[in-house]
Amino acid sequence: MATLSQTNQFQSWTLSPEEFLAGGLLTTAQKQCIQNQIASVATQKINLAFTPDKPMEFAQQEAHLRGQIDALSYLLTLSEEAELQRSGQRPLEL
Repeated sequence: MATLSQTNQFQSWTLSPEEFLAGGLLTTAQKQCIQNQIASVATQKINLAFTPDKPMEFAQQEAHLRGQIDALSYLLTLSEEAELQRSGQRPLEL
């Protein structure tokens, strides 16, 4: 059973290997929604206009969008890994 961890200044949970695996699995609908979000953010990134007098603003906006894409992609990767582990193709890792 998951328990609230007291060893971290941020809220985190101590999970069994099975809970960790189950927590990483996404449904098909969840994956589709995440892929739609990635597509939307990627479109924003492509359409980001560079303004020569505000290069730092452009860099910050681009980094923000890249971070969103990376975070969403990580969720999909985590789910793919959990699916492989569940099917026995990979050993269970925490």
